[in-house]
Amino acid sequence: MNLRRFLAEAVTLVGLAIACALVSNAFAGKERQLPIPGSYQNATKVSPRADASPLPAFIAEQPSAVPAASDRAPTGVPQAIPAAGVAAAPRPAPTAPASAAAASTRPPEPKPVPAAELLARFPVHGQPYVEIPGDAAAWLHARGALFLDARRTKDFAQGHVGGARSFPVWEAALVKERVEGLVAEGRDQSLPVVLYCSGGECEDSHMLAQTLFGAGFENLLVYRDGFPDWMKQGGTVGSGATE
Repeated sequence: MNLRRFLAEAVTLVGLAIACALVSNAFAGKERQLPIPGSYQNATKVSPRADASPLPAFIAEQPSAVPAASDRAPTGVPQAIPAAGVAAAPRPAPTAPASAAAASTRPPEPKPVPAAELLARFPVHGQPYVEIPGDAAAWLHARGALFLDARRTKDFAQGHVGGARSFPVWEAALVKERVEGLVAEGRDQSLPVVLYCSGGECEDSHMLAQTLFGAGFENLLVYRDGFPDWMKQGGTVGSGATE
């Protein structure tokens, strides 16, 4: 189809539609006639603007003066406008940071005691290890004795004696590095060191004792019932890959 012809027909149809509408509007009743653009009587008249509604009383009564610098709120902190005759509520006192609150509820760490007290009850025995029960382990823990966890790293991360160090005897390279690091600390090797694993048939703590005895430690004590017994007694428990 020719574009010009199409446009001409479209314009013709629009013109006829407008003409029909004008004729129909002219013969319509007065109440049904539509005003033609340009025939409005007040088309060029603008009615005066109504007065703005007054401000609410509790806002209108606020002083318009800008407060002094010392009375202004810090930048970025909105201030509520109190209602007339109602005193502003006092601001709540700042709370302590979450980390500080957590620290206040954390159980106190064992306090080290003189070596003489430890050695009086657990003297050097000159053997690879001596087994001890749960009450002896609790006594030593309360006095800051060193606890070493011989279980695998994943078991240590799930839960361990509070303050214990991870010495996973089945992870050869890691336990070798940590034994060397323990020796390098220059600790008194005559002081009691408590070793534990999962208790029962678990021999990991005994194997770790053999390793440490070969490194020069002389007072190694194996907590024979291990971590399950510690949990049963309600001892302090830590979690995570490191302590």
